[in-house]
Amino acid sequence: MFSPRFTPLVAGFIMGSFMSFIMSGVVTGVNTGLGEGFAGRWMQAFAVAWSLAVPLATTGSFLMPRILRRVIRAPEAPAPRPAE
Repeated sequence: MFSPRFTPLVAGFIMGSFMSFIMSGVVTGVNTGLGEGFAGRWMQAFAVAWSLAVPLATTGSFLMPRILRRVIRAPEAPAPRPAE
């Protein structure tokens, strides 16, 4: 188990790995077909995609909370209820 302080790193690693695996498979299949040699082409594409996706996703996992705080408005406090 990892310490909670490593959450952004672990999340970036998992997200980058998952996304690069799926996307490289889909793009390889669309561009070259699912015929003979597909698995090898996919793994080659995955290696390239993974080497880019994991560092980008890890960096993004640290930057995203800051960006989201600037883009998304904080919820307004509920109006006080009048005394009955």
